[in-house]
Amino acid sequence: MARSFTSQDLIALPRLSAAEAVVLATQLITTADARQKELRLKELPMTIGRSKGRLAAARDALEAVTRPQGVTASAQSKPKADRAIDNAWSAAYDWLSGWCRLPPERNPHREEAMSLHDLVFKGGLGFTKLPYKVEWKESKDRLDAITAGRHERTFKKLGGEAFLAHIQEAHDAYGRALHITAPKPEAAPAADVRGALLALLAALRDYATRVAAYADPDEPGSEALSAALLEPLATWESRPVASGGGGEDEATPQAPVGPGAAPAAPVEEPEEPAADPA
Repeated sequence: MARSFTSQDLIALPRLSAAEAVVLATQLITTADARQKELRLKELPMTIGRSKGRLAAARDALEAVTRPQGVTASAQSKPKADRAIDNAWSAAYDWLSGWCRLPPERNPHREEAMSLHDLVFKGGLGFTKLPYKVEWKESKDRLDAITAGRHERTFKKLGGEAFLAHIQEAHDAYGRALHITAPKPEAAPAADVRGALLALLAALRDYATRVAAYADPDEPGSEALSAALLEPLATWESRPVASGGGGEDEATPQAPVGPGAAPAAPVEEPEEPAADPA
């Protein structure tokens, strides 16, 4: 049977969750940057530098798919749009009711104001308490009635053009938020957390292999640099795992990493990479 000696075969990593893998990768990258600055190196050795770049990219990819997403903008927009349309109609109701209460001698357009009030507010503001989509239909019916009755002129005569414009804008936004006048956006594809974690674990093994291989007894400073760059991995404390006998948990043995380390068996893939164990 042919033997394989790739970085994925030679380096055994500690048991890592998605969050722990991100932390370990970040520590390795931070250590490399600090050592490069300390030694005043223009850049790290080429193979290490390229591997570090791949490690950073894999770390960023895993962070992106495990970052809390929160409430979607669409879910937030519905109540916000509902409050806006309620406020728009309520403001117009208060404004128009004031004109209707003025005595005739103070309001030469009182009949037109009363007609408009009866048309859109005969039942008060109860329609603004209806379910979202029903309220949108009631709002649309009132706006259509205003247009059909040519009551835009009434708003203008009474100085209420801003109220009508506010209602129209809020109504348009309401229809989009409810996906009545605008299609619902397609759901984002499910994040492949497991794939991103496995990619980062592979990048970690690759980086450890290349850093360890850089150590050369005939190259002054190479062994010290290799040991320093791998220090976060060498000193990583593994999480406890349940023992086979069902008794107390015991720590996962720390795999040797560094110059002269013996080949180790491939790391067992995490059972649930999507969740960070408690």
